[in-house]
Amino acid sequence: MYDDDHCLRRYRALEAIHADWFTNEPNCPMWILRDRAAIKSCQDAVRAERLAAGWAAEDLRVGVLAEDEYMGYVVRDAVRFSDGRFGLYNRVIASGGITVLPILGNGIVLIRIFRHSVRRWFLEAPQGHLPDGADPTEGTRRELFEEMGATTSEIISLGTVYTSSALTSENLKMFAARITKTGEPQRSEGIDSLRTIPSDDIDRLVLDGTICDGPTMSLITRARAHGLL
Repeated sequence: MYDDDHCLRRYRALEAIHADWFTNEPNCPMWILRDRAAIKSCQDAVRAERLAAGWAAEDLRVGVLAEDEYMGYVVRDAVRFSDGRFGLYNRVIASGGITVLPILGNGIVLIRIFRHSVRRWFLEAPQGHLPDGADPTEGTRRELFEEMGATTSEIISLGTVYTSSALTSENLKMFAARITKTGEPQRSEGIDSLRTIPSDDIDRLVLDGTICDGPTMSLITRARAHGLL
């Protein structure tokens, strides 16, 4: 049961392992409160504020609300804002991953994949989980082979993208990969087909919303800046 005490115990354990996730930089506008008395004062203030506004105030737990080996941690911090107000601030501390733009001839190859979180289909570049300590280049080759049966001839690093910094710490290492061929899509992962897009059609598909996945659009932008498209 994730009651108040359990959430806070897991929070303390996580802080002991990953102190950098809880660092307060000088002049930080959202100061994380750590000692129990300060957390209690924050909860009391938030409870009063919510009740006055007619909002629910039953769940004011602070700490680790949920955790998953693949996704990461759902954390609620007690914070003091720069104007002195207290608040409870939720975030998802997520595991890292990779995303790769497959370049085939004078174009790119994207996967058509169903994303459960928003219950819709997307046309996007392959993405994958990267375990701690794993080689991102090898992970990129593996992801391309698994998701689209691609054979890779060259991999180029394109930096890092944060997927949604207002909600989650998740960031993806970005790569472009020159591939020589594709195979079958990985249907077990919700991929139903592959689509080869000539370079002249990329802008049109971004502008009309056919390509609307954030990491994929970041890959396209970085690949162009590197002169790859």
